[in-house]
Amino acid sequence: MPRIRLTASAQDDLAEIWHYVAVEQQSPLNADSLADAFDERFQLLAAHPHTGEAVEHLRPGTRRSIVKKRFLVFYQAEAKGVLILRVLHGARLIQPDDLE
Repeated sequence: MPRIRLTASAQDDLAEIWHYVAVEQQSPLNADSLADAFDERFQLLAAHPHTGEAVEHLRPGTRRSIVKKRFLVFYQAEAKGVLILRVLHGARLIQPDDLE
């Protein structure tokens, strides 16, 4: 089974997204649904790591995938799966420093 690893930044991103949707928007069911969508995408990327769009201009070896038309998952393929670098809102202007 392919392995999924998350950086500390990606873990923080997911926690912040869940908190915003569950608490700020008062929609814990939507937050849980979004968390499930992220998990499903991570599983897909681990099984097929080259399906995402290459974003070499941001960081060599990095790809991105869109979840729910709003969130960008930045990741790198590894020998046995993927490393999730960040999960960011698509409206944000992403800079190379955001993926460090």
